Amino acid sequence: MQKGVPQIMDITSIKSVLHALSKNILPSKFETAQQPEHNTIQLCFKGINSQTWLEVSWNGDSPRILKINTPKKIGRESTLSKQIRYGLKYMALISIHQEGFERVIKFGFAKKPGDKITKSLIFELMGKHSNIFYLDENYKIITVGKQISSIQSRFRTISTGSIYSAPPLNLKKKPQENESYQSWKESISIVPESLKNCLIKTYQGVSPVLTKQLETLSKLSDSEVMNKNIDSISESNLKKIFKSWTIWIDRFNKNKFNFSIFDQSFFCVWFSDSEIKNQTNIDLEIGLQNYYNFHLKQKQIKLLVKKIDGIIFKQTNVEEKNLNMQANLLANSENHQAYKEKADKIFMAHEITKQDIIEGQKLYKKSKKLKRARELIKERLLIHKRNLDRLEEFAILSENLNSLNDEELVVKIKLLEEIKEEICYEFKIKLYKQKAYKNNISEIESSPIQINTSRGLMIQIGRNMRQNDLISFKFSRKGDLWFHAQESPGSHVVLKSSSQSAHEEDIQLAADLAALFSKAKRNNKVPINLVKIKDLQKISKGGPGCVSFKNMEIIWGNPTRGKDYIKKISNAVN
Repeated sequence: MQKGVPQIMDITSIKSVLHALSKNILPSKFETAQQPEHNTIQLCFKGINSQTWLEVSWNGDSPRILKINTPKKIGRESTLSKQIRYGLKYMALISIHQEGFERVIKFGFAKKPGDKITKSLIFELMGKHSNIFYLDENYKIITVGKQISSIQSRFRTISTGSIYSAPPLNLKKKPQENESYQSWKESISIVPESLKNCLIKTYQGVSPVLTKQLETLSKLSDSEVMNKNIDSISESNLKKIFKSWTIWIDRFNKNKFNFSIFDQSFFCVWFSDSEIKNQTNIDLEIGLQNYYNFHLKQKQIKLLVKKIDGIIFKQTNVEEKNLNMQANLLANSENHQAYKEKADKIFMAHEITKQDIIEGQKLYKKSKKLKRARELIKERLLIHKRNLDRLEEFAILSENLNSLNDEELVVKIKLLEEIKEEICYEFKIKLYKQKAYKNNISEIESSPIQINTSRGLMIQIGRNMRQNDLISFKFSRKGDLWFHAQESPGSHVVLKSSSQSAHEEDIQLAADLAALFSKAKRNNKVPINLVKIKDLQKISKGGPGCVSFKNMEIIWGNPTRGKDYIKKISNAVN
């Protein structure tokens, strides 16, 4: 429905959440607060029979307020969460207020239900201007999500200790349920623009998402009527949009909300998919939670992959530059013999002056220096070549995370975080880290992939350098078999044949999986190194997963067979 996911929560979806919350958590006792990310707060409220967690984010890309499942205890030590937690301790949430089409939400707190409100939380969910405020009874700001100076905004400054002032008034026209079609048409026809822009500029509460939803309910998506100039839209189509417009206003005012997903990426809370396709509705709170949980994690994965690719690209350029420099030095060192011969000629002359002796000694010294440097340069060349190989291996490990489509997104995030940290540690790259917040997935355990063969033997596949190291040395036993694509970066694969003898089909499957989790996975046949664990050695001073081996055997792996086997066992589980 709109480019860019997750979909920004507009006033209609905000009101639908508040309507559901008001029925469930008013009144309730404030329990605790935590801040898992820089611009997100999680609040817990306890009612008579239940506990409710809310997540509020003032992130400019995806401001939102949601009911969520009980989260992990992360971010409790941030200053904002501490101030809210101790300031609202033992207090009751007695009111939730949101005015008309304004995206400003006020939570009122008192010592007990029926008492005067003495503390407030205000959430302004207005795109890049979103913010959170914690106020005392005089509306003095105790703490705020982000402070705004006079340089940043000419409308209002925001700082702790100052008195809270509301955002500038919205002077657009309020949508009215009893407005006639003619009046509505005249209002949006003042400036001849696209219907979408006319509605957004004329009425409060209208977002790009809502205009597309109106178009969808009117069954005019194919004609893209919202992008057409209002003067070029037929009267019949305009009346269809107006009919959907009145339905929206009615359901908004009467709190008639439900949840539906369109095109797998966008949602609507005021009309259902069943009105178009006769499909079953989804619980609103659960639907919103699942939607944002999925798409925000997908977004995080894309950002992590982009970050890792950027680090690898930058470091690869550094290593290639150093490699070329050392190659030039090595080429220059080849001239050591020429310098020696030149010096010999000087000393073989019949007449030698003092200046000739000095010049000859300089040439001999330069020749010896270049000769000695050759071995050092060769060592440096090997180091830079190994570094380039390692960077390529990191890139393949990152790329291979997409091999399992049904894997939990939070596990993928953890693995990507680990790969990023491994690269930075190995190449001594410093990254900016926010001091106040712990990584919100730090407690999640990432493990190697474990797949059983049809005969019941376990195969382990490393997904980062640490896991490669663990399965090859710490977890392995005498009698296990180790697999890796020949001269191609990729995952280590270990067949646990120490538990029972491996048959040919077990060995072939392990080889197929080693081929699948390698750079050569797009080839039909991949040569795989098969090594007994006892013949595997860890390279001293090498990074995690750096190995050497002897008595190697070559077998051929088929990536397609490996992929089909994973798909087969995944379907069997589901």
